[in-house]
Amino acid sequence: MSLLHHWEHEFDKVKVRLHGLVTRLEMSWKKLVNDLEPEEFQAIVKLLQRGHDQARHVIDHGDLPDDEPAVPWELAHGLSILKIGNVTPLPQKEEELPTRVLKDGTLLGCRKWELLDLLWSEALLKWIENLRHHAPFATNPALVKMDNDVVLAIAGDWGTGPFDSHAPAVAVANQMQLAQADFTIHLGDVYYAGTHSQEDVDMAGWPQGKHGSFTLNSNHEMYSGAHGYFKELAARFPVQQSTSYFALYNDDWLVVGLDSAYASDAMNLYMDGTLNTQQIEWMKTLPKRKKLMVLSHHQGFDISGHHKTALYQPVCDALGREPDYWYWGHLHNGICYAPQGGLHARCAGHGAIPYGTTSELNGHARVLWSETQLAGDEAYPERVLNGYVKVALKGEAIVETFYGEDGSVRWSSSS
Repeated sequence: MSLLHHWEHEFDKVKVRLHGLVTRLEMSWKKLVNDLEPEEFQAIVKLLQRGHDQARHVIDHGDLPDDEPAVPWELAHGLSILKIGNVTPLPQKEEELPTRVLKDGTLLGCRKWELLDLLWSEALLKWIENLRHHAPFATNPALVKMDNDVVLAIAGDWGTGPFDSHAPAVAVANQMQLAQADFTIHLGDVYYAGTHSQEDVDMAGWPQGKHGSFTLNSNHEMYSGAHGYFKELAARFPVQQSTSYFALYNDDWLVVGLDSAYASDAMNLYMDGTLNTQQIEWMKTLPKRKKLMVLSHHQGFDISGHHKTALYQPVCDALGREPDYWYWGHLHNGICYAPQGGLHARCAGHGAIPYGTTSELNGHARVLWSETQLAGDEAYPERVLNGYVKVALKGEAIVETFYGEDGSVRWSSSS
């Protein structure tokens, strides 16, 4: 099948799925409108308008102004799908908008997983359906003793499932299996909206660690109110004790996995990391070790490494100090930052979503490495390698190795 016929076939499948999605979205919107206060209704419509306008501006001008905060792309098609106002629909087919790589590496286009993929609207649907209906927050976190010589395999934003024969998630999982890790850790994001069926299908191929596996909550899990996420914990991540935060420790290291999504602002689609009181109080009770590692979905720095996010200081305050290492996802990139103070920060959000070279990081003094190697993917020629990070702890020592989906070493702290 030619690429053109492939994408025509994919678009036909999307249309069938989208028809049911739109019907449900319209019904859910009407139900929510009846429950909303007038100011809440106006705030949501304003958000949808900003999402539409942002997409239009990026299509026409190449990127957002530097001083304008981005709006979640899940909102982009919302106005036209819900028939609010009188807007011209955004592009929906590849021929209307050939793929472009934005400066942050995201792919602007209409194909699967690109920014204007119509099926991101499922995240909008589930957000509307669950705006007032979140799963109960469990407070029985696991505290697991590790060996002093231990291997962790970490990947973020991996939950796409095997969306085609060349799906990066499958290749990344195969490479993670080769690491023979003691623990594997998913930094969150199961697409499109962390529903129970998506969690069940898309996480089916997650590589299990020899002593257990963990998965973090995220903005996409929260679109479904985290109902699917908490069910998945019980089904596939038993060591986690059905709780969205946890800690691992040995004689030298404390590794803390955080839920940065549950308390995040729903009206910003859970895009900014936040801690709730239960976690903060628990973090203060954790055993102290010489070395401290934090794992979260949301990032502690902006993509450039120049500005700390609102999540950074609460994490440091709750733990009593700055971490030595912090791994996050959320941004669909592989990035190693230069040390800042005592912190070594890493973005490992490149587990599966197709993305391109992050040109805004080229030559950046605060970035040791970011992925630029093309994956050789005929269906996504702009795509660079997806991958994961292997972290080997031996006593106080740490060796980090970022692997590509092809098994190549992309960056290592040992070299």
